[in-house]
Amino acid sequence: MGGNPRRPGSPREVWLGLAFVLIVFVGLAATIAVKTPAWESNDEPDHVHNIETLVAGHWYGMHLGQVHVVEAFGHKYNVGLSSSSGEEAHQPPLYYLVLAGWQRLAGLPARTPNPGGHHLNFSSGIYAHHSAADLQFLLWLRIPNVVLGGLTIWFTFLAARIITSDPWTPLVAAAFVGFLPRFVFLSAFVTNDNLVNLLGAVLTFLAVRCAVSPTRWRMALVGAVVGLLITTKLSAVPLAVIILVLAFTRGEWLRRAELIGIGVVSCVVVSSWYLIQNTVRYGDPLALGASQRYLSKIGGTGTPYDVLYRVTDPIKYIVVDVPSRFLHVFWYGSGWGEFFRWPWPVGLLLWLVLAFMLLGLIGQHEPPRILLVLGALAVAGFLSVWIVAFQTASYDPRLALGGVPALACLAALGLERWKLALRFLFPFLLLGGTIFAIQTNVLEVHWS
Repeated sequence: MGGNPRRPGSPREVWLGLAFVLIVFVGLAATIAVKTPAWESNDEPDHVHNIETLVAGHWYGMHLGQVHVVEAFGHKYNVGLSSSSGEEAHQPPLYYLVLAGWQRLAGLPARTPNPGGHHLNFSSGIYAHHSAADLQFLLWLRIPNVVLGGLTIWFTFLAARIITSDPWTPLVAAAFVGFLPRFVFLSAFVTNDNLVNLLGAVLTFLAVRCAVSPTRWRMALVGAVVGLLITTKLSAVPLAVIILVLAFTRGEWLRRAELIGIGVVSCVVVSSWYLIQNTVRYGDPLALGASQRYLSKIGGTGTPYDVLYRVTDPIKYIVVDVPSRFLHVFWYGSGWGEFFRWPWPVGLLLWLVLAFMLLGLIGQHEPPRILLVLGALAVAGFLSVWIVAFQTASYDPRLALGGVPALACLAALGLERWKLALRFLFPFLLLGGTIFAIQTNVLEVHWS
């Protein structure tokens, strides 16, 4: 190691570095958004359908309307028409309200997503006969997601600044997030995961501030962000554990109870409009039962239509299936159905490098409560994937990205003993992988 890992950096150098990360991220994500034809991202038509329903002045919901059966991938599926919003009709509404508000502000009328015919011929594209007009419209919704990604990087940087006096550690953490291929590709498309990722970074920032100096107002803000996560995507609910973790970093039981109460009440107040709506419409606050029935009807759980999803071998699912998915597509996956991905040895190499970075935390003199808070957020993000896997075979490791800002802070802290150039090696390795993926799976793909 040796050298001078804590080489003083002027504020100007660090801010220029952050500007570089943000500019590169925006350039790469915007390139993906512009060069990828309309509807070529996983579930993008269904997410857009929810937005367009709101723009048209209607509230989307889990109603099948007129139903017909289609065949795909060797299975038959029920597809709801009329009032149905497709496979994302069960999702909470915050992200769609934000995008619908943006579309109204831009003066764009509602339009029906029209993805066209589905096939798997990479030489001509997953969807044939793309419409330039569809892409022009869709870019109005894709580009705000790039902005959400940039804000995620920004809050990761701010969170890391709180926990270290090293001027470069926040930049390493920001570059980790900003150059992560999966994050860059996700930020180019219309999906509520992007708002989850931003809220995960904001939650990391607020939780670290609260851990350093807890106050009632800071805990209330933590609870409020958890409430926003609940109204964005239910897979992010495990991140709510941070309320308990923050409270238990305090020594007195009365103080712990007070902080938990403040956090929970704040969370419920912020999300109550959604919870009450679900209770009225579907019979329970989170609409879990209605979601399961709806997704089973349309084949949205990864099973043939009208077949309930069941896990027959839980142990295999926990120790083999979910970890295997992490190995294959956590670092990079794109295209409809995640058909573009890297060979598993690439994923294994990146996981090993990350593990080595985290080992650097051993012997560091960071306050244990800071490491506990960051670790809890990172682990909760990953646990969400296991939890969703027991509800649908359509789970994906991208669900863990809400905890990646905390993971990036931990990894950056673990590298503080190393020479400055080596500390940026992993982020730039990710950047190289992102550029390679864009070149091979976006720019070199010929769409009909």
